[in-house]
Amino acid sequence: MRLQINAVVLLIAVFMHAFPVFGAEPVRIAAIFPETGEAVQSAIGGVSPELLGTRQAVKELNRQGGLLGKQLLLIEYDNKSTALGSKTAALQAIKDGVIAVIGSSWSSLSLGMAPVLQAARIPMIAPISTSPEVTLVGNYIFRACFIDTFQGSVMADFARTDLRARTAVVFTNTGEVYCMDLAKFFISQFTRGGGKILWEGDYLADATDFTPLLKKLQHLNPDVIFLPGMPRDSGFIIKQARKMGITTKFLGGDGWGGEMYDYGGKMIEGNYFCAHWHTQSSGEKSRLFVKASQDLYGPDMFQGIALSYDAVMLLADAVKRARSIEPAKIKDALADTKAFTGITGEITFDENRNPINKSAVILKFENGATRYVKTINP
Repeated sequence: MRLQINAVVLLIAVFMHAFPVFGAEPVRIAAIFPETGEAVQSAIGGVSPELLGTRQAVKELNRQGGLLGKQLLLIEYDNKSTALGSKTAALQAIKDGVIAVIGSSWSSLSLGMAPVLQAARIPMIAPISTSPEVTLVGNYIFRACFIDTFQGSVMADFARTDLRARTAVVFTNTGEVYCMDLAKFFISQFTRGGGKILWEGDYLADATDFTPLLKKLQHLNPDVIFLPGMPRDSGFIIKQARKMGITTKFLGGDGWGGEMYDYGGKMIEGNYFCAHWHTQSSGEKSRLFVKASQDLYGPDMFQGIALSYDAVMLLADAVKRARSIEPAKIKDALADTKAFTGITGEITFDENRNPINKSAVILKFENGATRYVKTINP
């Protein structure tokens, strides 16, 4: 009889491990992204690419049985495109009992919430915040993307080597940490490579008339113009430049994207920018993702979708390896991540919780879309 009872107990244990218990408390994770405000520039149907990618990954995980036998509950918070909004959202997420946070997009938004989550010891994975300062907040803060030191160097080397540029002008949005950092790293690498910066012009993102900035540019006649801005201001600047007869090539960072056509129209064509990923990026996992997702998002899919998808899957991988949903154990497992294969490339974290060896892609605006030009490896 005792053997029979033990056998029944064993069968019940196996069944509970294989199938989620009905009514079990779900695993709560937070998505903190802009749903209103200035940062919702690249929305698809009113939803940011980063939030779409997060939702897609969570749905797939739940279809596969969730994590550790429990379903995931994604709680979404609108940071209203401000650093204060990010901080407020993070405080609420902590009260709501989340085990981890995916977010945010712009570096300034991630910097608004990272100190709160670090103090609460809740892991945070920023999908597309590239400022080096983000992960330096503390050991609970991670990212899924490369950082500005790398992409600044990539664009400077591309300007010098591929475009044969000897001189450059840099325009910087002084109200955005991302823009200032990227400008600084571009200037450093461009001058180190023998190039000359003729002028550093600055502006504020909410401006609409960039004529004074562009008039000075006309007199300098640089080989290239580095414009590490966001879609709205970058699109307007390029459009106004072309109307003034300025034909110099503009270069941008990962803040650019296909949505710039909304602001600059066809006048943005012929210009280049750095990105984390493109639908034509190599790798089997990337190809399969594009094939499965094109009907959802269209052929010119945003990089934020893939990066956020990777961020969620990084979290899931850490939970599985930790065999725990305790934030401290998840943090340790994330830090130990080695050769995780994501949509946007392989991820191994360095001592500052930044992915090492992630490639960048150079894209060009052409024929109403973004065209893949080349891949740059570290």
